[in-house]
Amino acid sequence: MEIEYKTIDEQIEEIKKKNIIFKDEENAKDILLKENYYNVITAYKDIFINIKMSKNNGTETCDSETYFEEIYEVYNFDRELRNLMFKYISIIENNIKSCISNVFSEKYGTINYLKPENFNITSKNKYLFEELMSRIKSNVSRNINNYDDIKQCKKENNTIPLWMLTTLMTFGNMTNFYNLLKIEDKKEIAMLFQINYRDMNIFLKILNIIRNISAHGTVLFNIKIDIKYPLRGDSYYHEKLKIPIENNTYANGINDLLAVIIILKRFLQGKRYIKFIHELEEIINDVKEELDSKSFENFMEEMGIPLNYTELKEL
Repeated sequence: MEIEYKTIDEQIEEIKKKNIIFKDEENAKDILLKENYYNVITAYKDIFINIKMSKNNGTETCDSETYFEEIYEVYNFDRELRNLMFKYISIIENNIKSCISNVFSEKYGTINYLKPENFNITSKNKYLFEELMSRIKSNVSRNINNYDDIKQCKKENNTIPLWMLTTLMTFGNMTNFYNLLKIEDKKEIAMLFQINYRDMNIFLKILNIIRNISAHGTVLFNIKIDIKYPLRGDSYYHEKLKIPIENNTYANGINDLLAVIIILKRFLQGKRYIKFIHELEEIINDVKEELDSKSFENFMEEMGIPLNYTELKEL
């Protein structure tokens, strides 16, 4: 069945039915025209929902005096959050690619990344290696013309050294490349970041998910990731932030935005992480200025971030 298109005026009326009011209705129409009703309202209204009222009305209804502009502020925050995450994950991506290239090339040579004997290839993951190499070759074919130095190297040598190849690898390629390495090579790379090599596997998978969300503009602020943060007895940051325990595990910092922020702490060193926290604090404070205290509390709870999150920069 075809879904009926609603005009901007009809969308405004739908918003009013949810007990949402406007500070400037004409400006709201302009926002909806440019931003899309679903992107603004459907994805970000949850922190303003009045559960009791919604059950009585049979439709999702916001608390009294919830402004459209407040929801739009959360929408804008999420966009800035995605930009912030993409920026710092890109730094991590570059660092890890460099470490992988250096460790692998020193041990096996700069052009021997196609040889399965240089990886931990088993009967179970052989197809993963073949699939990865196929995807890397495809990325090279699609993108090599954008890099004159890599194109010239390929022309002259009929191959590309790993340190050049990593430029053409996606974050997903890099993650799979690391996961297929021999255990001793994984350990050597992970130790450069003072991270357990098993945790490194999981951290890279989580960061890849967040990077893709950040790049493609889907909702990030209240994400629940299918992969869980691996505590492995190390709950230092959770303990310092006094994260409550529910059902024998931490209530936050396991598969939410806080978990991602802690993972960034593991990769970003010193001033760079402090700068990240300052930038995060700045965009959170922008939201705080626009929301009432109850809505802001719901907003932080929805993200899973405790009010003392800035202490991470000192830990």
